[in-house]
Amino acid sequence: MEQIKLLSMTTMLTVLIWAGADSLVNETTMIRVNIELVPPEDDSNMLIEVDTKTHAFELEVSGPRNTINNLISQAPLKLKLTVADRATGETDIRLDHDTLKQMVVSGGHEFREITIGSIIPDTIHVMIDHIITRQVSITAGQSSLTYDVEPQLQRTTATLSIRESVYLSRGSDAPLQIDLSQEIDRLFKEQPLGKRVTLPVGLNVRPFGPDARVTPKSIDVTAAVETQLVTQQIPTVPILLAVSVANLDKPVRAVTRDGNPLSLMTQTISVIGQREEVDQLIRGETRVYGIIQLKQEDFDALGKLKLVTPDYHLPPGIRLAEQPVPVEFKLDKYSETSR
Repeated sequence: MEQIKLLSMTTMLTVLIWAGADSLVNETTMIRVNIELVPPEDDSNMLIEVDTKTHAFELEVSGPRNTINNLISQAPLKLKLTVADRATGETDIRLDHDTLKQMVVSGGHEFREITIGSIIPDTIHVMIDHIITRQVSITAGQSSLTYDVEPQLQRTTATLSIRESVYLSRGSDAPLQIDLSQEIDRLFKEQPLGKRVTLPVGLNVRPFGPDARVTPKSIDVTAAVETQLVTQQIPTVPILLAVSVANLDKPVRAVTRDGNPLSLMTQTISVIGQREEVDQLIRGETRVYGIIQLKQEDFDALGKLKLVTPDYHLPPGIRLAEQPVPVEFKLDKYSETSR
């Protein structure tokens, strides 16, 4: 039994000695790391661009075997490098040992034991840019439509956020301007002609490059597209009589001063409307007619001439250009011999 206890203690001591010795053995190896470049503040207006969001590097590290194995198990390491604010333009950022050590150590306290060697490559080529704000003018230039009420803009300026590199590339003489003419025409050509309408129109910032933003994103525009009305005379428009149900069976008829039946009478009227709608009326694709409503007083005054202006029923969008000529007629008793 004593021999068994002695053997067990010897085995445990051996394991502890080997574990301690293993932790004291230093190793050197290359591990893959990804470095992400970030500005010093989350709300910084600085932009940092590389070929990819994270850049791949081979980093030489030395240290206790256990620590190195732990690093290798986590490869590729993801490291963040804070870049101090710099002027807009291309530049190289050199990676020094102290900075790399600080980035690796931030991943865990145990990594303080490692030593940083070389890194391949040792520089990162980047493009630094900044988001700047400028005032941009809003205009409504040459239009393809004709307006009764010219487009009225809610405001004529907006605040534009733009990359400094894009702004500088435009040249100092290039105005910052958003022309809404095409968008206004596109939206208002679908609106009723001659009607004053207010519509929101978006401010397009695509010409100002990536990351461009504008405040506000849209403005209200008020305008009325020209009606483009035409006036046309329509001949031989029939005039119809309307009689109430109570008077349908009365033996009377409407005649003109000359004794001609009023039901055969037509008029020439003048109408106004959109050209296409007026043309449809002329071609007979739509109809117009006048109505004279016979009243009880007409039946009570047989044989008495009176003047009445017909009530004309017109297609939608068309109206009378001028007042029609009144019609003179009277009601006479009707009999078989008066046919």
